[in-house]
Amino acid sequence: MARTARKLGESGIYHVMLRGINQSELFYDSDDKQAFLERLARFKLKDSYKLYAYALMGNHVHLLIAEGTDKLSMIMKKIAVSYSYWFNAKYLRSGYLFEGRFKSEPVDDDSYFLTVFKYIHLNPVKVGSGIDSWTSFDEYMDNPKLVDTDFVLDMFADNKEDAQGLLREFLEVPLADDAGILGADKPNALADEVAIEKIKAISGLETCDKLADLDKVSRDRILHQLKREGFTIRQISRLTRINRGIIQKAKAYD
Repeated sequence: MARTARKLGESGIYHVMLRGINQSELFYDSDDKQAFLERLARFKLKDSYKLYAYALMGNHVHLLIAEGTDKLSMIMKKIAVSYSYWFNAKYLRSGYLFEGRFKSEPVDDDSYFLTVFKYIHLNPVKVGSGIDSWTSFDEYMDNPKLVDTDFVLDMFADNKEDAQGLLREFLEVPLADDAGILGADKPNALADEVAIEKIKAISGLETCDKLADLDKVSRDRILHQLKREGFTIRQISRLTRINRGIIQKAKAYD
């Protein structure tokens, strides 16, 4: 069976997740995590990609990255192969380290960029660690070495100190809804063919893509109901062609 082509983003910015095969650990100690960061830095220098956020968890990695001279698939292949080789040599193991090919989703607007940015940095918090536990948070608060911080800081303020303060405040507020973000999908999401019929029934429309043509209030009421029904934001976006940022903010207007 042929592989499904990756969805390409207009911005060249992607949220990437690498997961250990069979949920196995990718990092057993701080040296392992440092070795992975060293590979991020090495290939960043070679391929000139931009890195806006990272979080190294026990059995998976989140990255917010923009393509450089190489395509995303080649960048991730280089990083994964190099780290796998190092990890296998250290722990006297063989075989695959990562689960299949990496997962990715395009990030094509500022609203969703900041949602993903927050989600990545709050990953350690969800398991009881600090926001600075092997994330890019410290690079935003101090001297950046690996992460391209100016792009994000400029979203908050022109002055660096002001931007850092506002960014810290932004990250102190938990995400209201992380459904639909890569790695946060609900495990019992409906199959697309079932979801399509349910969206048509709820909206009263002939096809899912017509939802985007409704007036804002009507559209958002339906989007809000779909989220309450358990649809993931990513699935709604895929089936209706509506921007994820719009879906995330949709409310009932009651």
